[in-house]
Amino acid sequence: MNSLKKIPIRYKGELHDVRLINFLVSKEEVQPMVPADIKIRDFNGKAMISMVDVKLKNMRPAALPFLRFNYRHIAFRLLVEDGQRNNGVNKGIFFLRSFTNNPLIVFGGKLMTDYNLETAKVEETGNEVILTQGSKKLRYCVNDFSSVPNDELKITIGALDRAYSILGNRVRVTQIQREKWPIQLVNCSGFENTFFSTADFQGAFRVPETIYYEWLPPQAIAL
Repeated sequence: MNSLKKIPIRYKGELHDVRLINFLVSKEEVQPMVPADIKIRDFNGKAMISMVDVKLKNMRPAALPFLRFNYRHIAFRLLVEDGQRNNGVNKGIFFLRSFTNNPLIVFGGKLMTDYNLETAKVEETGNEVILTQGSKKLRYCVNDFSSVPNDELKITIGALDRAYSILGNRVRVTQIQREKWPIQLVNCSGFENTFFSTADFQGAFRVPETIYYEWLPPQAIAL
């Protein structure tokens, strides 16, 4: 199965209605889910997860532009330590878990990507989003743009543009290319998260426009 993930596929697509819901968790809670070669980034003794909730549209392999698909993607992205590779700036994430309500996307994603995709129920009513899988539930409600700045969190989350994964005994990095990333802080209420017992909400962002991007093929790296 891993042989399909070695195929160097470059994807193009559109990101619509991006929401980034950010929360801290205890390192002890997430450490068992993280490969030994991936270093969890430290935030005063805790780890940070930047959950992305996005509608992906016109997704297609660059070599097969006629093969297009759309789906809702929600992912728990753990911030990792990679500043030593980027002139002191941490830019990396590790996909702890990813969800969609499309079983076909889950099947293909498990074969071809390192997203760690799973099937879950996604409900959206107005500004409220509820993600459920069995007894686990995540809920949030984003409202208007916030007038209270959170510059430190905005810089931290805005810098993320590459994902690390493990295939066999090799660490791989996949870089995201996009012309812009205008994240804006928004008010967020009703945050609930039973996927993590130690979740502590920190702030939320939205991207108020469509983003055209490329997801480059994973590259093996030396530690």
